[in-house]
Amino acid sequence: MNKQIIVITGGTTGIGFACADYLLSLDYTVILTGRTKENLDAAVLKLGRNCIGILSDTSLLHDINELVLQVKNNYGNIDGLFINAGIFKASSFEQTSEELFDETMNINFKGAFFTIQKFLPILKNPSSIVLNTSIVVFKSFADTSVYTASKSALESIAKVLNTELADRGIRVNIVSPGVTESPIQKKSGMSDEAIENLIEHFASTSPIRRIVQPTDIAPIVEFLLSNKSKVLRNEKIIVDGGTTM
Repeated sequence: MNKQIIVITGGTTGIGFACADYLLSLDYTVILTGRTKENLDAAVLKLGRNCIGILSDTSLLHDINELVLQVKNNYGNIDGLFINAGIFKASSFEQTSEELFDETMNINFKGAFFTIQKFLPILKNPSSIVLNTSIVVFKSFADTSVYTASKSALESIAKVLNTELADRGIRVNIVSPGVTESPIQKKSGMSDEAIENLIEHFASTSPIRRIVQPTDIAPIVEFLLSNKSKVLRNEKIIVDGGTTM
């Protein structure tokens, strides 16, 4: 039996990295993307064999086209696509600049939109697309207006994709993480103290009495990518330790 080939965008840290590691442990072949060579090389080195890294910026259509071409030329068709690349930078609605708006939407929505579009010709029948969104889509948090809009936009196309791609055997489902301990908080510009307070708050208020880890999310993503989820369409699995129930 041939190894299933999965592409993970933005897989060098956090949720993407944990999912790659989990998939590799189950004998998948994983293709990771990253925006910086240093981080990409470090991730591939840690993950080991059956992991391939391709330098690609999901906000640039040229990079997306090159990514798909490389994957097609080297691996042919793929079994699954995890749309994981994303950024979060905290800013109040009033203080949000056009630059921050464009950067967030270009990566979180526009890049995701065209990554899916460009990969369609090499997705097998059947195959799976998993979208990584967030609980911000249905629970409000201050200073997240653009991030929330970008994740809401991404979720909004899942039904349309499932309708349009049904005849091709391509299914689209969603994983919706709660606050997760990962480098995204540091990259957002939050101070170490603010991050520590955030983690303590969610650990103390969660029914599981701890913050969600990327390794908690990995098995859920693998289920949605695998043949075990063949009958699912437009399902959203919330992975937040029960904080929004």
